[in-house]
Amino acid sequence: MKKSVLCLITLAIIMSISISQGKTLDEYIKEAETYQELNNFDQAINTMEQAVKEHPDNSMAYTQLGIYISIQAQRIKGFTEVFKAIEQAFIMWDKAISLDPNNFTARFFRGGWAINMPKFTGQLEKGIEDMEFLTRVLEQSSDPAAIEQLVNAYDLLGQGYQKQGEFQKAKSVYEKLITVVPDTKYADEAKENINKIVLFEEWQAEREKTKEPDNQAIIELKENLKNEPDNISFLIALGKEYFDAENYEAAEKVLKQVISLDSLNVNAFKLLALCLGQIGEQGYDPRIYMDTDLRTNLVFEAMNVLDKAIALAPDDIEMRFMRGAMGVSFPFFIGKLDQGIEDLNMVIASDVPDSTMAEALYWIGFAYQKKARTHWIEIVSQYSGSEACQYVFNELAPGVKRIDLSKYKTPILVIDFILGFRDELAPQTAVWIEKKSGKFIKTIYVSGFSGYAKEKQVNLPMWTNSSKFADVDGVTSASIDLGHHIYVWDLKDTSGKKVKSGEYIVKVETAYWPSMQYQRVEAPIRIGKKERRVVVEEENLIPYLEVKYIP
Repeated sequence: MKKSVLCLITLAIIMSISISQGKTLDEYIKEAETYQELNNFDQAINTMEQAVKEHPDNSMAYTQLGIYISIQAQRIKGFTEVFKAIEQAFIMWDKAISLDPNNFTARFFRGGWAINMPKFTGQLEKGIEDMEFLTRVLEQSSDPAAIEQLVNAYDLLGQGYQKQGEFQKAKSVYEKLITVVPDTKYADEAKENINKIVLFEEWQAEREKTKEPDNQAIIELKENLKNEPDNISFLIALGKEYFDAENYEAAEKVLKQVISLDSLNVNAFKLLALCLGQIGEQGYDPRIYMDTDLRTNLVFEAMNVLDKAIALAPDDIEMRFMRGAMGVSFPFFIGKLDQGIEDLNMVIASDVPDSTMAEALYWIGFAYQKKARTHWIEIVSQYSGSEACQYVFNELAPGVKRIDLSKYKTPILVIDFILGFRDELAPQTAVWIEKKSGKFIKTIYVSGFSGYAKEKQVNLPMWTNSSKFADVDGVTSASIDLGHHIYVWDLKDTSGKKVKSGEYIVKVETAYWPSMQYQRVEAPIRIGKKERRVVVEEENLIPYLEVKYIP
């Protein structure tokens, strides 16, 4: 309270001795800092906007404005609105650095934000450039205070290289960090990052071994390209052969080469969009750990490719159908739902075969389902105590599923629960077992993203803290959604040993996005000689959990 009063007095003094014109930049910065202390970031931004108007050639004015905009962005809930705000912050930092390329503060904020933003925002290259600049400068400094800044810059640069797929560069940067601050927690984290990259590279190498060898057509096309490396016809044919062979990554590389040679090649754009769509449908795997935005980036890239293709050939109904279907099926944050509906309506109005017509109608229906669901999500998120909110959950309540227990060898534990809500995206969910004492025993199921992203996800904090990601690979699978779900535990722990009789707890945790709904339920159960059954009915996200022990 005293601090707030002091801030108000300080602000009053500043305003009483200042006029709207003619303030120095330092006066503007101090005034903005006072508003920040009062938690009034709107006014802090307004203050620095005025500073920029009066000091348009001052790099630090733009730097500070960008910082306040970025702080305010962290308080915004809407996904799209956050990105719009951050985009404005980047504009300010870009201007600051154009005025003064050696502006250390602007470089650090722009670089840090750019590396932590999803790759599809197009800022990653700037972030890496900024951190490379900072590390070069800090490496030459003899100031002891520069060491901490250098460590932070190395860490961010390593992350940037990882996102970019430059794993050798990432390892080199982490090794430099270890040299600068050996025997510290920062060095330990860098060593862990190096180990994870090595494990990922080993996984990649094994994955390459499992790929089918090139067929005769591919071999012949590659031979032809040795003599004519820029032959568009050969490259398109090679991309098509790779696509048909389901080697989508190889097809992607070839088709991007075509587009670099011929930016008006509609066929290359069309086939590349299909490749990216197929890559995105491959599900989660260890690549998510290297870049948690991988699939999101693929979705944005696929839509960007289709937009370019249709700009070249606006009357191509096949591409309109492709973009329409992708636009309505892609996640909400792509922002292409209305465009997808427009494309599909164009398909329906054209002379297409009945099979295509039926598919277009299906996707139109799917799109309007999504539109309806958006309104229901708003009710649950903003009017959780209302009668209408309960209408939503009643409407979504799934039917009952059955399981054939004769297929299982007893003793077993049957875990039967309902997810009672549907968001824009399927939730992240985990099911696991603990001893009554809290000791982790076994993960029964975890959603794909959380299982592969591991500590880089923040959706399932209870499961994360309990499991420490032990035995996660064998139980990670596609995300489950609204409905009735049943899992059977064979009473074995992470080491494969049968557990002893005693008190255990079954836990189910689920987290929805973007509505930010979250719930965890648990059911205690005794494992022993007698059959036991426990039912927990709480709230709405996991309205029903039944645990049954069959000796």
